[in-house]
Amino acid sequence: MLASRARSLLEPSLIAYNGYNAGLGNRVRVVLGAKALAEAEERQFLFVWPTGRLFGPDFSDLWRFEGTTIPRAVSRAMARWYPYVDETLTWLDDDKRTERVWQIRTGSPLAQLPGVRPWQDELRALELVPEVQRAVTSFYDEHLRGHPYVGVMIRAHANQHARTREASPVEWFVRRMTEIARDQPGTRFYVSCDVPEVQERVVATVPGCVGQRDKGAFNSVEGVRAALCDVYLLACAGYLIAPYYSSFVHLSEHLSGDVLVAETSLAGRTGGVDVVSAGTARDPLRPYERS
Repeated sequence: MLASRARSLLEPSLIAYNGYNAGLGNRVRVVLGAKALAEAEERQFLFVWPTGRLFGPDFSDLWRFEGTTIPRAVSRAMARWYPYVDETLTWLDDDKRTERVWQIRTGSPLAQLPGVRPWQDELRALELVPEVQRAVTSFYDEHLRGHPYVGVMIRAHANQHARTREASPVEWFVRRMTEIARDQPGTRFYVSCDVPEVQERVVATVPGCVGQRDKGAFNSVEGVRAALCDVYLLACAGYLIAPYYSSFVHLSEHLSGDVLVAETSLAGRTGGVDVVSAGTARDPLRPYERS
């Protein structure tokens, strides 16, 4: 394996670097954006995807994905000769194209260049591993199929960004959901929360709620797989209520084909919501295909 990686670096290459503490949303958009750029520039594609206590699963534990990883330490050592560049791609010119290795280090989406496939298209083309496929399909069929619903993503874990915690307290979600349920009796909600006790409290407080249970430890392989199941089920909703300043919900927006707009506490609305006009997903594994 190491010999294969070394041979790859003898050819023009692009390496996408993810930090150890980066979450799923940041990792996915960096890897897929860099992969599309590498293909457009006819370069070998490699990526850094650290796993351990802070983040358990490999990319291949989540989706079927063929790609070559390299250790974080190797990328950092190479940075002495091949310094990291950023997501703006303003550094990409004819001189840069003569360099053998490019290393992109960022947590943001790469700038979109003409002729490069958008990373959102790459995301929609990914195929979930069978274990996650079964979880998504079984929950959708049992609880959600045939019922337009509001998707609610709550980020309450202490690990979340301070701006998210401050702008999107749990109480705001409960108030907003209660308002919708009052104005539109019978509204269904799919609730995704990264703290089980908070999710149970919300589901018990607001009528018409369902959500996954027993999702595993935070950022473990089991936990991230359950979170990915949430991403697809949220993408099948007709409307989203989401935390401010979280990249995670954008995965659901893009999987929906960008027909959904996420309401946040800082982009709030009042009164009822339209959960019908976006259509309903025929296949929860392909939320962008709607009736």
